[in-house]
Amino acid sequence: MEHVVAIWKDEKNGLGIIEVKDQVFGSSFHPVCYQKESEGKYSIINGLWYTTYHGARQYFRAKTNPYSGYGRMRKIQ
Repeated sequence: MEHVVAIWKDEKNGLGIIEVKDQVFGSSFHPVCYQKESEGKYSIINGLWYTTYHGARQYFRAKTNPYSGYGRMRKIQ
């Protein structure tokens, strides 16, 4: 992964969004799932990316989505 600029996590720290520097768009936002056994390790959900934070946040609000964020996303970096 390229340079991570910011990280947001939900209140249970299971799901989140990362902002990554992107040469085409300037920044891209990826919905991620954090691995419980390893601190700070994550995987991008389905290889998805969005051009805005709100686009990535809407992914967790979709009713057809198996991933559902818990509470507010808090910026940690």
